[in-house]
Amino acid sequence: MNIKSSNQDSHDSAHDVVIDDIISTKPSHDNASNVNNPSSLMLEKTVAIFARDPAGVPNLANKVSIKHYSKFCAKRTADLYITFFALIGDEDLSWCDDAVYSPSFKGNAPFPGKQHERLISGGCAGTTSAGAMHGLVRYEFKGSIIEECRRDGQPHGLRVTCTMLGDVWIRLYRHGERLAQVVLHADLSLQSSIDGGGLKILRDHLHLIKECFVA
Repeated sequence: MNIKSSNQDSHDSAHDVVIDDIISTKPSHDNASNVNNPSSLMLEKTVAIFARDPAGVPNLANKVSIKHYSKFCAKRTADLYITFFALIGDEDLSWCDDAVYSPSFKGNAPFPGKQHERLISGGCAGTTSAGAMHGLVRYEFKGSIIEECRRDGQPHGLRVTCTMLGDVWIRLYRHGERLAQVVLHADLSLQSSIDGGGLKILRDHLHLIKECFVA
């Protein structure tokens, strides 16, 4: 498992020390999985890198999106994603270790197809920036910020979208299949929901996501 810098490999060791220090001071969600599980280390490190620079999403300029995403970044931990992985039956996170971190690589998101190619930051399969999205990633889409988990390129687990209007779109996936969607207003009140078989799971644990947006 590696954390890769796009420009200076000589900074890798120092960079990892800094990130490890951040991880050791991050709070944990209640009722979440054990963050000391070594199989989740890549996820922990990616969350820590994102938290250091909420505005560092490639090609993002919308101030509303950045404001809401910054709140999310300040309180969101890897435990949030680990919890939702467990809820969809994925408790062995060793697959996360197959990824390396890349601050910027090209990927087709949020939809497949070359026409949806954009710059992605986060987990990338393989040892180069040409791999598929794998692990936690984030990117800009029509002025919004999407942070989500992917497995072998497919949405898997939780997706949180901070829109340019201030709304929060939340989806739960399993191996590319959308299980549920909840849309919240900027004040976190419910706007709409769609059930694909997992809405009860998402709504029962929605408070874990809402807590990340409360200052």
